[in-house]
Amino acid sequence: MSRESLVWPTFYIAGGVKCGTTSLYAYLKRHPQVFLPEMKEPHYFATIFGAVPTARASMHCPGDLDTYQRIYRPGRDFPAIGDASPSYLWDEGSPRAIHKVCPQARIVILLRDPIERAYSHFLMQVTQAEELLPFLEALQRDQSAEKKGLWISNLYVESGLYYSQVRRFLETFGREQVAICFFEDLRKAPFALLAQVTAHIGVAPAAFGGKEISEAHNRYRQPRFPGAIRLANTMLSPEVRRRLIPEPVRRRLRNSSLLYDMKKPPLDDKSRRYLKEIFEPDVSLLEELLGQELPQLRRSWNPLG
Repeated sequence: MSRESLVWPTFYIAGGVKCGTTSLYAYLKRHPQVFLPEMKEPHYFATIFGAVPTARASMHCPGDLDTYQRIYRPGRDFPAIGDASPSYLWDEGSPRAIHKVCPQARIVILLRDPIERAYSHFLMQVTQAEELLPFLEALQRDQSAEKKGLWISNLYVESGLYYSQVRRFLETFGREQVAICFFEDLRKAPFALLAQVTAHIGVAPAAFGGKEISEAHNRYRQPRFPGAIRLANTMLSPEVRRRLIPEPVRRRLRNSSLLYDMKKPPLDDKSRRYLKEIFEPDVSLLEELLGQELPQLRRSWNPLG
């Protein structure tokens, strides 16, 4: 494969995890000038991996150059080509790896109140029957893990320590090539945020027109039978499940009150205080780095005023 024939993404949605990257990916995928592959999170430039479970390997991690190029070759003639892998924000080696092949790349970073982010991350693991411990206990166990990385640990706390993560991208690509966006804006004013992102990646924002973009992605649902869910996920890869079970049936199953409890439990105050102590110094450093106050990242810190 010659260097000239390689197709690299021109923009990267670098995270963070549970900060709205799935919604942003879904919105941008509808744009006629944007190519995003069906594999939402290739993680090709991430450098710290655990052993990838078979069930996930069909969705994630092309691993080798040929496979990565195969998923991007159809986008060759699009004005904007994207890779939406939230691992790139936390992973120390990703900015340099991306810059090596695409120094002019545009980077989009989505940030969220780190306490809310950690709790949402935890609830996602609960939804997938991957987490059975209470929140505070799960946080402390994950923090004390000796090895960190994708599919090695959950990184509940580490993924929300944004200062060094953002600084790496700014130092590697420069401020002009890095757009810092916020989950709150995506939730409250999605058209304005999409206008910011499309301008940053070089396509026309008007293409969204009056399309509905308020759909929520990755809704919370707690399995009533987590053991059965884990067994099914282990035995059947997502690709096999897609082939065997039609999408309308899978949607009904995901929204079944017999299989899932849809009521999201509130964040407990003890966990909130524990995380606030950790995140306060980091958010202050990020504010210094960006030269602005970031109340969006402290939204849930004092719920009673």
